[in-house]
Amino acid sequence: MTASEWDEFAIDWDVNSDVREYSEKAYATWMEKVAPAVADLSHSRVLDFGCGTGLLTEKLAEKCGQVIALDSSPSMIEVLEQKIEASGANNISTLVATVDNQSIANQPLLSAGFDMVVASSVCSFLADYEATLCAIASLLKPGGWFVQWDWISGMPEESLRKAFRTAGLAEENIGPAFSMESKDGSAGVVMGVGRKPS
Repeated sequence: MTASEWDEFAIDWDVNSDVREYSEKAYATWMEKVAPAVADLSHSRVLDFGCGTGLLTEKLAEKCGQVIALDSSPSMIEVLEQKIEASGANNISTLVATVDNQSIANQPLLSAGFDMVVASSVCSFLADYEATLCAIASLLKPGGWFVQWDWISGMPEESLRKAFRTAGLAEENIGPAFSMESKDGSAGVVMGVGRKPS
């Protein structure tokens, strides 16, 4: 989907109970499987890639030192900025951009490197997942973490493993994370955790 197509969802995104539940379950798995392994979480610099309206961003900001919330949809970022202003959070910065070599070269917020990059229900929508993951890996500091969640139906585990290898990320954990229930049945979510070699 294009940024303008995502823009259309922004105003009602946070009122969707499935969207909220997904972000809560993603955060719970992050707290269980990733946060305990990060030595200095309170001083970590985190990129929330494809942040949408920031449902996960807001949770990460409670634990992490600085969160850069990036999305290609200006309307999604606008909703997040309104929430930041209302809450008074001072450790979240927003950026309307994609992650590619040009953006990395031109965006000062991306130049300092990250201790962690998270991507919640984003990677299966990318035109070139492996190329984007290589760009993301270039943003990570040595020893930095990459964490993603995606629908298993659109992102089989072997696709994650192959992309991690291509991007030079060591596989820490790839497997089922949680499922989402609906009237149409159950849909599984895969979690991929990789780490840039130190």
